[in-house]
Amino acid sequence: MADPRDILKVRIQLDSLHCFDEGDGWGDAEPYLWPVFFKIDGETCSLGDSLNLVGGAHVEGTFGHHGNLNNTDVDAGDTVSIPESVGAWETNLKPIPVPPSLQGLVPDVAGVAGVIVVLMEEDNVSDDGAKAGYAALVDAIRTGLNAIVPTLGFSQQDISDGQIDALQASAASAVENAIKNSQGFFSNLWSWLNADDQIGSEIFKFGHDQLAGGNQIPISKRWRNEGDWEIRGHAIGSVLCPASAIEGAQGLLGAIFGAREMKAMRAFRDKEVRAIPGLGQWWNLARRNVLSILWLLQTDREALEVMRRIAPQAVALIEKPESPIPADFIADAQKILDRAAASPFRKLRSDAKLAGNLLQLSRGRNAGQMVELAGKLAPSRSVSRAEFKRLLRPQ
Repeated sequence: MADPRDILKVRIQLDSLHCFDEGDGWGDAEPYLWPVFFKIDGETCSLGDSLNLVGGAHVEGTFGHHGNLNNTDVDAGDTVSIPESVGAWETNLKPIPVPPSLQGLVPDVAGVAGVIVVLMEEDNVSDDGAKAGYAALVDAIRTGLNAIVPTLGFSQQDISDGQIDALQASAASAVENAIKNSQGFFSNLWSWLNADDQIGSEIFKFGHDQLAGGNQIPISKRWRNEGDWEIRGHAIGSVLCPASAIEGAQGLLGAIFGAREMKAMRAFRDKEVRAIPGLGQWWNLARRNVLSILWLLQTDREALEVMRRIAPQAVALIEKPESPIPADFIADAQKILDRAAASPFRKLRSDAKLAGNLLQLSRGRNAGQMVELAGKLAPSRSVSRAEFKRLLRPQ
């Protein structure tokens, strides 16, 4: 029998929108985005005795209003960064449990996570109409996916193209009706003369096993409609524990963390991290950023090379806590934190700065002293400037 699947931490992120041709005559375009994120997993579903899924989909919207890309003056050649508040979603993807009668054959069933993207261009639909349209889209996707869930199971494990087409058609009708109902007669007349244009739509979905490898999966779609546009992004998944996450990405990271390194990290986690509450907070900080760190190592060759260099040093320090922390190790670790602080991920940027403050205190100390200090200076604790200066003094 196959091993049970791990619970994954998953991020789906729409990174940027590139305009090849704005398609708006002499004027500049005003694109806005309607993303709807979803998952079908063990959080809300199980496999019934009929071998079909029982339950419903989990569906989330973000902000679908006019101007949500913070750029209403887009011309050919422009690339617009999509705000995290609009285009990013993190969730846990849980394996779907099976009935007791099947547990001797299969431990669980794979789930799926994804995003439905609709790219719009603003014309005469009112702001309230756009908000109502987006809310209707989210509701229609939820209703449509909940109708699809009971059709999935052993005989049909993936959403079919026909089901996707029906879902899109139903959602389009719901959006149109919601916009009309939210606007007065004259606003509807004005919208009818030149309604907001749908540039394009697409569904991106990713299976549990596809996401489990820790590799970045690119998202890309080009629409040659109402101009020429391309949306880009990525999806990435990892098991929840940082140590296991690194092990799960061995194909990507090569020989950075081998069996010996993994054993040392797990021993450190089990002995030190679980015994010192403040140190556990730093471990959780790493845990919540593991997807962003994996992304960084896949997209930044220099960061990857530095990580290759410091990994064996880090393990040596864990195994011999009385050893002084080398200056070159501190410098290399700071390079990675600097890269992280410049990443597109808000949480990683903020947490990298916190880790950088702690790293400064490692000069002149050994690994054991830093473990003790990290336990006292948890990330949530505010440290006065005077105390920080005192701690910076060589030991």
